Amino acid sequence: MSKALSEGYRIGLAPGGIAEMFEGYPKQGASPDEEYAIVRKGIFRLALQHGVPIIPVYCFGSTKLLRRLQLPAIVEKLSLLLRTSLVIFYGQGMLPVPFRQKLMYVMGDAIHPGRPLDFSSADRATIDDQVDEMFNRYCDEMIRIFERHKESYGWAHKTLRLLLR
Repeated sequence: MSKALSEGYRIGLAPGGIAEMFEGYPKQGASPDEEYAIVRKGIFRLALQHGVPIIPVYCFGSTKLLRRLQLPAIVEKLSLLLRTSLVIFYGQGMLPVPFRQKLMYVMGDAIHPGRPLDFSSADRATIDDQVDEMFNRYCDEMIRIFERHKESYGWAHKTLRLLLR
């Protein structure tokens, strides 16, 4: 990814992964009125290093395409350890065929890092401060776009919970 950015390519990422698959309902303690997103800082470090903006995007309805079978907590731990998903997803007819679901994508304001930062000469505290600042702006923007558009999607009762890692 770093090579692509250094060569001037612009890339799109769908953050999340194994840990995110296990978040949300039907996990014990999770509410069906909450949507979850895990936000990690690594992408902000790359954006800062290459001077590229990050554009927050939220897809309403994507969590309703498939359902997952609630498995014992040990399966989540094992999945994380093995770095592979042991989740059982199902859709129409209990097959891996997604349910019909209207999707709505919303884009937020770009989070600009400013000028590229030379990581070889910058001190660690400066880098961490700028990464944290971009990260916080991104989180605020994700909440803003979710709150602004949730009613038009029919999710006025829902909240977005960001799990920061």
